[in-house]
Amino acid sequence: MTDEQNKNYIAVNHTVFPLEGVAEVSALYVDTGSGDGSQPGEAYEIVDRRSIRVYAHRRVSLSTYFNAFPASYWQHWTRVRSVRLVATVEGRGLISVYKSSARGRASALASKSFADETVTFELPITSFIDGGSYWFDLASGDEDVTLVSAEWQVAAPETWKPGKTTVGITTFNRPTYCLNQIIAVGQNEHVHEVLDRVIVVDQGTDLVSDQPGFGDAAAALGDTLEIVRQPNLGGSGGFSRAMLEGLSSESSDYVLLLDDDAISEPEAIVRAVRFADFAVTPTIVGGGMLHLDDRSVLYTQGEVWDPRKSWMRPSGASEYDHDFAEEPLRETPELHRYLGADFNGWWMCLIPTSILREIGLSLPVFLKFDDIEFSLRARAKGYPTVCLPGVAVWHMAWHDKDPTRTWEEYFIHRNRVITGLLHSDVRNGGYLPLHSFLGDIKLLFMLQYSAVRLRHEALKDAFRGPSVLPDLLPSKQAEIRELRTKYVDSKVVDDFSALPPVRRSSVAILGSVRKPTNPVATLALAVRVAMRQLLIKQAAGSRRNPERVIPAPDITWWRFADIDSALVTSPDGLGVAWYQRDRATMHKFLWRSIRLNLKLALGWKRLAEQYSKGAPMITSAEQWRKTIDSVQN
Repeated sequence: MTDEQNKNYIAVNHTVFPLEGVAEVSALYVDTGSGDGSQPGEAYEIVDRRSIRVYAHRRVSLSTYFNAFPASYWQHWTRVRSVRLVATVEGRGLISVYKSSARGRASALASKSFADETVTFELPITSFIDGGSYWFDLASGDEDVTLVSAEWQVAAPETWKPGKTTVGITTFNRPTYCLNQIIAVGQNEHVHEVLDRVIVVDQGTDLVSDQPGFGDAAAALGDTLEIVRQPNLGGSGGFSRAMLEGLSSESSDYVLLLDDDAISEPEAIVRAVRFADFAVTPTIVGGGMLHLDDRSVLYTQGEVWDPRKSWMRPSGASEYDHDFAEEPLRETPELHRYLGADFNGWWMCLIPTSILREIGLSLPVFLKFDDIEFSLRARAKGYPTVCLPGVAVWHMAWHDKDPTRTWEEYFIHRNRVITGLLHSDVRNGGYLPLHSFLGDIKLLFMLQYSAVRLRHEALKDAFRGPSVLPDLLPSKQAEIRELRTKYVDSKVVDDFSALPPVRRSSVAILGSVRKPTNPVATLALAVRVAMRQLLIKQAAGSRRNPERVIPAPDITWWRFADIDSALVTSPDGLGVAWYQRDRATMHKFLWRSIRLNLKLALGWKRLAEQYSKGAPMITSAEQWRKTIDSVQN
């Protein structure tokens, strides 16, 4: 027996196809080169999850998000230096293997004619340091051909041990979404090979276990599935509970976090586990986020954190919201580049339990920035985060959300500051205190007093130090929701006709106001708006009648420059809020903002040291057990 025959080959990527006959979904799996996505029925037919039939005289390419092999990432993070493509095909045709460069240029490597056989290609992983992928095309002759299955396999060392994961799904009153996630995980049997346990942390009152169809979904997973109940501790509390459950099992090498309002591509779970199995060092393996309401759009394939302002941006030359139905992978050079990531959203993220044991669990921050902070903490200990192409979930999109108009603004602002205090190496937080102040000004100009009040509360709580965070976890959400109701801009009315008619009553002292087109014009208009709001009392009539209607997509500060009230539609389209200018509130909040943000800048070093010393205690498994026990008793 040859050395080649002695090798133990492990499938790390299975070629998969969607069972939904939706063109925009299919564009993530198959490319016909038609330019309008891949249309089932014109060139091919999906037979099942592993199989596709290509019609006679047609050609399809698997140079797609879910079916290209991310060779660059394997070269970067593993010692694997070759991959084997094994494809079983029926009929007569041609299979051709391609590779791309970091510039996105494709080149043909090898082709084989087939006739009812299994075809194998041995391919090196040695020239992908800057980027590039492998894929294959399938062409038929005078008759239809069928790809029965295809796998990308790598040779495993004799000491290799296949990893198992605890899948942790956190949910709060989204039982239908969560049930669909359970079904997606359970109905694909080959995913079960990498599962140790599936833990659903249900923090709501509308329980997943009470939903129609739950029994069948649970039966598919058997003893692997466990439902855990606890009070609502937010995403950080739910995911930390899942981490604790994963740590309690000696069979779990990883904990894979999944959002409840997301639907996974089940194959992605296997890919994440197998990639982590072969990684040289313990590695956090994240997945991209696709929009649930626009299925072919990739929100992000890797993000980096800017320590100068404690905010995120896309990695490299990539951009947010790339539509593969409009621009297939082969036509998107920037997505062939290797994209380094500083963190990955917890919509889908695989974390080795060895990392959890060393650096602790999530910060107890309820929601927002917990995923960013965790990866930055891991990176400081030498553990990278990799956002692996071909690993993703469909998640509820952000484009119909405006967090400044919800209670979430408190957590976004507070947790951004805390993350900066823990991980920014820029003196006095860099631009963050200034960004915080300018953010307050922008919201004051837009008459969003409730958001500014929550941001001030956020800074005050950040100043209290890390030791209070566990105590705030169970109760803070209710407190800030109640606090926000005290401001008129938070009150959404669903009956537009019940509101007074629009009528102009304030004096137009600024003349005609248009969108500023350059920095000088922007600054000049901002100064004029500030003077108007600080010096001129609001018109009495603006309390009787709104002066303008502003649709949610058009909301920006300069649209409020010459008015004292406006009807602003809600981002979800469910109603409208009546924003009203109040000069006294403007005065009070402006001076408070100056004071708080100046305190943040001047006290940054001392506060950063306090958080650095306190973070290990509040993220420890012991502290999390105490926190969870305290709310359950």
